[in-house]
Amino acid sequence: MQAFEEEMPSDCIFSPYFPANNPRRFAYVHKIYGASNVGKILQDLPVSRRAEAADSLYYEAYCRIKDPVYGCVGLITILHQQIYDAQCQLARIQAEIAALSSQSQS
Repeated sequence: MQAFEEEMPSDCIFSPYFPANNPRRFAYVHKIYGASNVGKILQDLPVSRRAEAADSLYYEAYCRIKDPVYGCVGLITILHQQIYDAQCQLARIQAEIAALSSQSQS
């Protein structure tokens, strides 16, 4: 990783989005997508969208390395389930409140 930091020219398309003080960020993206593909993706985007794309590529690569089978889809599925569970709990509590409210009014 040290070689990458030393060899990266200042006009490198990667340098604004993959800083030398965080080599793991680039390593994850490189491992999953390859530097050439990431370079092409960034080059094809307007400069205003590149940081967002680099963040997305990093997060997706990070998730894929942590969970090679499901990647970020596994995390999204877990989050959807947590939202569903919270909505069900909220509906139950609202029903209890409505029942208690109607009892107290009787």
